[in-house]
Amino acid sequence: MPLFLAACTTAPAGDDAAIVRATLALLVSERSPGAPVLCVDSRPRGEPLAIYRTMRINSEPDEREWRTPVPLRGEPKVGGRQLFDDATDREKLRIPEPDDEAEALPRDEQARLEAAARALSQDGQSTGFNLDGSLAPAGMKVRWWLMNRVAGGCDRTVVLSRLVHDARTGFITVTLDHWGTTYALQRAGAGWQVVAQWDSWLY
Repeated sequence: MPLFLAACTTAPAGDDAAIVRATLALLVSERSPGAPVLCVDSRPRGEPLAIYRTMRINSEPDEREWRTPVPLRGEPKVGGRQLFDDATDREKLRIPEPDDEAEALPRDEQARLEAAARALSQDGQSTGFNLDGSLAPAGMKVRWWLMNRVAGGCDRTVVLSRLVHDARTGFITVTLDHWGTTYALQRAGAGWQVVAQWDSWLY
């Protein structure tokens, strides 16, 4: 029993809750009211700046810019049958690369976010959490990861990473099917808001 309790994480609170809430709100911001439910796993997976750190090793700052944030989209949806046919050589699956056409942020903001991301990717302590439905906006449902994959009722399933932040800036990575991206957030009054989106990738 003590081992089980030690492995548990709690619901996000304070700044962590505000960061998660702002991220989820962005993800559903352009969906129509009648769109199928977007599901999110209740537990995070992975470090928030792991992909950023790896990709930055072999790239220059101008290659992968911080841009105006948009909801992560993965179109078209890839189904299990398509993956099976690809694996058995019946059909070659082609998943489109993500579209990074959003406007790049001004140079001074680019530099500020780069400095914060580099510092937090090296020295920041990420935090985990266990979501319930209280932070989910309309059109989104929080469920245990296995339920999201076998129970149905989800249009798509979102997976959040752990999150990291200092007093002013935070980062979180989001994956949706085979696409991923990293968002930057900034403190705004008593809450936080998503202010930028880094590179999107296919995995």
